[in-house]
Amino acid sequence: MAVTPELEAPAQREVAEERPDRTGPWQAASSDRFWPWVRLALLLVIAVATEVVYVCVWPLSYLLTQAVDYTYEYLVEYPDVWERLVRMLVRFEAIWPGATSSLDVLIDTLVRLFIAAFVLYLGAFFLTRAGLPRGWGIVAALAPPIAFQVTLFSMPGLFTTDLFSYAMYGQIAGVYGVSPYSHLPSAYPDFRILNWIHPLWHDAPSIYGPAWIDMSRPIARAVVRLSDVDKVLVYKLASNVGHLACIALIGYIAHRTRPGTALQAMVMYAWNPLILFEFAGNGHNDAMMIAIMLAAVACYVSGSRWLGIVVLTVSFLVKMTSVLLLPYYAMAWAREQRTWPRFFVIGFAAVASVVAVILAFYWPWWEGLVTIGPIVNWTQGPMYNNYVPDILAYYVAGRRIAETGGMVDPAVVLDQTRNEVKLVARLLLIAIAAWELWRVRGALGMIGAGARVMFAFLLILNTWVLPWYFTWPFALAVLLGWESLTTKILIGFSISAPTVMYYHHFWHPYMSDSTYLFYVAPLVIAPIVWIGSASIWLVRRLTRRGHMSSPPSGGAPYPMAKARR
Repeated sequence: MAVTPELEAPAQREVAEERPDRTGPWQAASSDRFWPWVRLALLLVIAVATEVVYVCVWPLSYLLTQAVDYTYEYLVEYPDVWERLVRMLVRFEAIWPGATSSLDVLIDTLVRLFIAAFVLYLGAFFLTRAGLPRGWGIVAALAPPIAFQVTLFSMPGLFTTDLFSYAMYGQIAGVYGVSPYSHLPSAYPDFRILNWIHPLWHDAPSIYGPAWIDMSRPIARAVVRLSDVDKVLVYKLASNVGHLACIALIGYIAHRTRPGTALQAMVMYAWNPLILFEFAGNGHNDAMMIAIMLAAVACYVSGSRWLGIVVLTVSFLVKMTSVLLLPYYAMAWAREQRTWPRFFVIGFAAVASVVAVILAFYWPWWEGLVTIGPIVNWTQGPMYNNYVPDILAYYVAGRRIAETGGMVDPAVVLDQTRNEVKLVARLLLIAIAAWELWRVRGALGMIGAGARVMFAFLLILNTWVLPWYFTWPFALAVLLGWESLTTKILIGFSISAPTVMYYHHFWHPYMSDSTYLFYVAPLVIAPIVWIGSASIWLVRRLTRRGHMSSPPSGGAPYPMAKARR
């Protein structure tokens, strides 16, 4: 006998009461409650593993420090740190006998730690992106990077000597009361920190803007009675404060521009090994420049456009790189206007404001063109380090020398070729910058354009590139989200740049051609994404056509059915 719908429904309801449907709302709600907590537990495991990685950096920082005298005095002044370090060194030697005296093992270990931290970082980001419980999820996502920051801040060694230059220039401006643009560090041998600076910078005037000098002057006066180690640590602390400000500003901007993605953006930035290693560990003042740059972007998204222009100008007066964001900020603001007169008024106001702020900051230090000489000549050479177009320059110069039978001075030929390559690089960067200016729209358009032009500047034009320089575009790219191709590429460079550059820093000042391939390998992400997107589009297109041309089930094709009517 057939079961009627009226008789079937009560039976189904009884079964449903005894055994809930696994595909129904009950199961969906249960999954929604369960999986975020699983992801939270995995995130905590990753946090612990990441902390172990950064603790392992401690003995390496001691054994590979670029500031032996500073590290020695730091450990003498803080014996508790020395006691902990000794236990680490003993364990390190027990696990890898002879490793503490082997440069090969130490550098390989440092590179492996970079890679391990990066893999854990990606895991933390994707777990956060998938969703965490409210409340505890936020704590679990943001508390660990603060712990990592403390660990790296207190490490005994330094992998760069920039902190000592900050203290030196601050001493010249704040204590000696003269301009660090015209008075060289070598003129003050009684200031012991001079001996900790790399000799390359003993006779170099400050390449930082007057806003940074104005910040470092009161710091130098405040720490004048502290020990030399504590003076350096205060500057390191200032950079760490800037780093924390960056995290907060990224969260605010992401909330305003892409609601619901603030935590993802903060994790993408705060957990990144390059950011942590260079800002928390090495204390670069780039963190302050980026924080002020992000404050300008925050002004834009909150509606304070003119104030943002002023703040952005202050940012590049700390370190000049953020000037590359300025034209896109001004253009995005001008394009919000509905009439051409207002468009040009905004443009004029932006230019006038920038000029006024520059004059106000430079006026107390102005001693002629010598004041801006180091900044103007920043990309002119003869300093070359991690300069990608140098591969082309060496190749062309080699061909020219071979064609003349070696009858020319190789140094002269290489210098001429480098100048030609740099000219082409400048033209290419101008073309990229102009294209980005043409298509910039809105806050996210301005942010993306700034990130891409900064990245192009590092890869095409700047002859002196160091790992932490990639923090500039990366800080902007995280605001675009994981969906952005710009973000994916810069995440790739946040691991390829430090691993390759630090490896060659300890072994050889110039990269080999094969190593350059690994350094620029993240660029391959772009064609992979393009090809993948094109393939998906093509498959969908063909599938859609197949559905349109297939006949209806149990009948003739549509054109024949139409003809019968």
